[in-house]
Amino acid sequence: MKITFSNGYSFNNPEERIRKYCSIEIFHGYDDKHNINNKLEWEDIHAADKLYANIMRFWPSSAEYLVCSKIIPTLLSEIDNVELGELEGEEWHKMRKKIISLVQACMQIRAIGIAKATKILHLKRPKLFPILDSYVMRFLLDIKIENLQKYKIIDYTRSAFERVRANLINNNEAFNELEERLNDLPTKLEKVRMHDILCWTIEKWDIRGETSAPYGPV
Repeated sequence: MKITFSNGYSFNNPEERIRKYCSIEIFHGYDDKHNINNKLEWEDIHAADKLYANIMRFWPSSAEYLVCSKIIPTLLSEIDNVELGELEGEEWHKMRKKIISLVQACMQIRAIGIAKATKILHLKRPKLFPILDSYVMRFLLDIKIENLQKYKIIDYTRSAFERVRANLINNNEAFNELEERLNDLPTKLEKVRMHDILCWTIEKWDIRGETSAPYGPV
């Protein structure tokens, strides 16, 4: 089984890479905490913090704003938990607009960047939202988002979703097989999550030569 992404990276043994990730990185305590409803809840914040979102540690007031938001539940209610790689044509264009509106609503809150937002939103819609931290964004788009203003990051977020969706569509059979091969894991990984693990490990392990380290700057 081989997976090749749009930027030219190929994975000859993606199963082994994902199993390694699950053995040494954060897995239990986050991926088993999907909470598919229309309201951000405290358990979502705590689960995201397991994946180093660090919201409660450094920005508890921002967590309060997320949980108490009126607009986020409204936007979530318009988004189904559908496979990102199965959206096409006009359906995708409509969904992309809703996704960006939801991400923007989260990022309008102080200290909530794209990594924190997507770590939380993956829990709410795990088939649709990949985790877009600085390592994944660098892998997908060859950019450093750490010092960019939020409005610019939103532009890159649109492009990142397009790249992830294209990679899933172009490797549909391989991801289906990968999903079957990994069904013995204690917690199911959705395809977008497998995709972001592959991206993240390239940046973190292969390029930087680091292991057992948290997701990058948020």
